[in-house]
Amino acid sequence: MTESNQPKGVKHWAKATLLFLGQSLLLCIGLASLVYTFVDFFEGNFTFSELSLLEIVFSLLLLSLISRHLTASKAAQLKWTSVIYRPLRNIGWVNLALLCLAIFFLLKGAEIDELNQFMAKNSNRMQWLDLIVLQLCFYWAAPKLPAKQTVTESSSTEGLAQ
Repeated sequence: MTESNQPKGVKHWAKATLLFLGQSLLLCIGLASLVYTFVDFFEGNFTFSELSLLEIVFSLLLLSLISRHLTASKAAQLKWTSVIYRPLRNIGWVNLALLCLAIFFLLKGAEIDELNQFMAKNSNRMQWLDLIVLQLCFYWAAPKLPAKQTVTESSSTEGLAQ
């Protein structure tokens, strides 16, 4: 029996299982980060008077990016699972990279107190960075559609072919 005729066995099953676990992990990390971002807006009480102008503007921009993502996904005829998975996957990758960076600094010898002091001192900058990265993840998640030719471009190429 040649290799191409062999039935897919344990190797295929293990690969599919690892792929599923990896995608599920990215989805869960992305979803947790997205939920935490909005929970962090309200810090203690769930009142709109607590929201800063930055958080309100971010929420409006994020809604427009979600609308853009849904419109482009509908035009590309993506399945609903892919529509949900793509932005959460991007957020998961970014947060996984940040987690690896934090682990690197801890292994390098930075004390937890030093990291906490840095985070407390730069909390506003870190919130800005978090919100910008979250918006970029939604922006990059939208499927890229090929540009449509205009009527003048198509007629000029037809004239050249004759």
